[in-house]
Amino acid sequence: MDTKKKLEELNKESLQKLEDYVQSKKDTLKEEDHEKLHNAKEEWQNAWDKLMEVLMVLERLEI
Repeated sequence: MDTKKKLEELNKESLQKLEDYVQSKKDTLKEEDHEKLHNAKEEWQNAWDKLMEVLMVLERLEI
């Protein structure tokens, strides 16, 4: 599925940009900010997993 590959690339790119941002700001961010970013990254990954589950169901239904 070509769309699935594109989405995977977007997800990987987004996570890399987040990591780059955190690294560039690591000296200026407070511990609380690091925790918020970590939680946001976990939420992003959970949402990604749910999206992939939906895509697999749709693929099985051939929609």
